[in-house]
Amino acid sequence: MEKTTKKIKKVAFFGDGMAKKGDEHYILALETAKLLAENGYIIVNGGGPGVMEAATLGAKGAGGRVELVVLDPKKNPENYEGIGKENETLANTIYITENYQERMGKLIELADAYVIFKGGSGTLSEAGLVWEMAKFEYGHYEPLIFVGKEWEVVVKSIIDNMGFENIEKRVVTTVEKPEEVLKALTRVGS
Repeated sequence: MEKTTKKIKKVAFFGDGMAKKGDEHYILALETAKLLAENGYIIVNGGGPGVMEAATLGAKGAGGRVELVVLDPKKNPENYEGIGKENETLANTIYITENYQERMGKLIELADAYVIFKGGSGTLSEAGLVWEMAKFEYGHYEPLIFVGKEWEVVVKSIIDNMGFENIEKRVVTTVEKPEEVLKALTRVGS
């Protein structure tokens, strides 16, 4: 992953809204958020359960700050994971948006980097969008860090088989441990 001129302060967490407290990717998100918060990063997430809740609990366990971007509870679509109660209670700031696109836009506006954990189609949607934006903002981009052993083969396959340009390949990395996330952010951020 190439260096960016972007000052990295806020890190968005994307991942499985259905993850349970004992799941490997839930624990990985919790430990990563804790480590990042201990090192002064503000954690940003979509306010739901699963990986988002893990990010909040990890950050708050380290005395860190958390910002949530959620959909208006009166306008939740049927398949939306909703707002996690612990997330809502522990957050320092909550931004309420009208729809999924606005929610994504606000998450992107707030974040200076993205850590992406195992998840479903929503996670893939988020990753695809921020990956494309990183390409267009190359040099002053928000880095993407895919976290978890399953991502190495997925990201490699995407890069190898989808005809990506060289700059698209240089805005992402895959790691397995929280310490590697911190190292990647420190290495690429200004």
